[in-house]
Amino acid sequence: MSRPNLGTRSRALLGATIAVSGLVAVTPVIAAPAADPAVTAAYSTTIGGPGHAGMYPSGMEIAPNGNIIVADTGNDQVAEYTPTGTQIWRIGSEGAAAPCGSNPTGFPQFEQPRDVGVDSAGNVYVADNGNGRILKLNGTNGKCMASPFKMPGGGSPIGVTVNTTPAGQLVYVANGTKSQVVVFNTTGAVTRTISSQGACVLNRMRDAAADASGNVYVANYVSNNILEFSSTGTCIRSWGSKGSTNGLFMNPYGVAIGTDPFINGGSAGEAIYVADSNNDRIQEFTPTGTYVAQMGTSGTDSQTGTFTQLRRVAVDSHGNVWGADLWGYRIEEFTRVSSGYTYAQTIPTPIKGPGGTSASVFNQVRGLAFDASGDVVAMDSVNQRVVVFNAAGTVINTCGQRGFTGIGTFNWPRGVAVDASSGNYWIADTKQSDIQVLHPAASGCNGIAKFGVVGTATGDDNYPYSIAIGNGYAWIADTKNNRVESWNVSTRVAVSTYGTKGSGSGQFSTPAGVSVDSSTGNLFVADSVNNRVVELKVSGGHVLSTVATFTAGFNKPYGVASNGNGLLAVADRTNNRVVILNESDGTVATIINGSDVTGGGPRSLFNPENVAFGPNGKLYIADTYNDRILVYTLTVA
Repeated sequence: MSRPNLGTRSRALLGATIAVSGLVAVTPVIAAPAADPAVTAAYSTTIGGPGHAGMYPSGMEIAPNGNIIVADTGNDQVAEYTPTGTQIWRIGSEGAAAPCGSNPTGFPQFEQPRDVGVDSAGNVYVADNGNGRILKLNGTNGKCMASPFKMPGGGSPIGVTVNTTPAGQLVYVANGTKSQVVVFNTTGAVTRTISSQGACVLNRMRDAAADASGNVYVANYVSNNILEFSSTGTCIRSWGSKGSTNGLFMNPYGVAIGTDPFINGGSAGEAIYVADSNNDRIQEFTPTGTYVAQMGTSGTDSQTGTFTQLRRVAVDSHGNVWGADLWGYRIEEFTRVSSGYTYAQTIPTPIKGPGGTSASVFNQVRGLAFDASGDVVAMDSVNQRVVVFNAAGTVINTCGQRGFTGIGTFNWPRGVAVDASSGNYWIADTKQSDIQVLHPAASGCNGIAKFGVVGTATGDDNYPYSIAIGNGYAWIADTKNNRVESWNVSTRVAVSTYGTKGSGSGQFSTPAGVSVDSSTGNLFVADSVNNRVVELKVSGGHVLSTVATFTAGFNKPYGVASNGNGLLAVADRTNNRVVILNESDGTVATIINGSDVTGGGPRSLFNPENVAFGPNGKLYIADTYNDRILVYTLTVA
């Protein structure tokens, strides 16, 4: 097709030369475009559906009545169970709303709640990680009780524990991104902040808890040790290092204080319990760090008494120990007897893992791509896998699993692209900040390559959200580096980076999506926090110039795609809609909000994060928090 005139795509560009530092200046051609065509969007079908009926427990605590409170991270919920596994209540949904402030008796929303603490009255405190806050809930029904506790100086709470100390009941919060322990009272006032001191160096810790004297124990995740501070923040001691023998750790994730009825030669005493996550075991120690016992081994979710990515530990009043096994989709109990610990039970029974049927498969679908056969390749982020469908929406295969060691093991991946020349999948493995290449599903999804580390040099990444391939180059939305990056697909060598943090020309703020125009080869970037889409002219893996900027009242645009024939689709995430623009002048051609969905499920979009045009010309929408892909037919009159 011939490229349409620039017209009025962005007022900032009209009648001006586009100057980008270090790039070729381009003067746009100003001409009145032809009348925009009439565009209609009609719902066609739904692919997938919610596939997470089970539990994703990354946090857990025992209430005074003996019931178990669970932070169900993958479902964005908190739940209470009896000790025998009967659910009492389950509350919450994904979102950033704070009814605990505006509606103190309402139910809250969460963004990956990572842990829970319980006070002596049974009130529940939730580490609402993605929203950067602690929520206080009524333990009898899960409703809000107070305004959110804000993290001083920002950050993301990842662990929370309530302990009774000489100073009263205090709430200990592991603020991992700030490497601090923030101590609140139960009304939300900060009483102390504990930072690195002396030999106790905090390193992205995951949890903290206090003993009866007020000393604070920290699960120091990256440094593979346990740190002990006084109540005033003075370093007392540390123990442990990286390893798998008794007393050593592989990323300690949770720490709890409890009473062991047999620890002192057959009599009761205080003990320290550690969720040794990547050793798939719980270890018990005396308060001075002497090894006592362990429970659990590595295994699968079909094997009792084993863990697959253990996260937290809790101790009941009888000295029985519970482990929250996030990627085993379960919690497990070990009974304390004089000779040690024995496996007791699993909740829930039976375990419900990720869905695997054509109508029940997703937990937060994000990346979308297509192979040469027209099959849909989708990134199922929370389930840590790629799901492949045929054009009719039938599941063909799934690839990948949660993990950190090999190719095909992921940590909350978001982006996927298909290399047309080989059929290989390129995956933006977001929280590991790397790129992985896999053979296609038809060849068994075997791993080919894994590259990139956290950093700012060319070839490094920091939370890559999206990936697109065009003309032999893979373009990455290097989100937390506020730039885009290119790789040569055939050699897998990093070529260039482009962008710095800001809102000006050549700058981005949390770019979340990238897409290559099949007609022009231009690169589109969903510049989410700047609420705009930027079109760039690229060649040989380098950005040459800015072509246009699109704004249409966006609120966090996360995904973008061109149909190569004049229409641009934008996943306008926070507005819960997809906007179709005319590329020639940036005007809105039509808006999709899901109100016409007739295939069952919600008749609205919920935080859509990606869009893609299929080989059949239809528009595919990753309706992320509705856990489905919606397919629309666009008709141009």
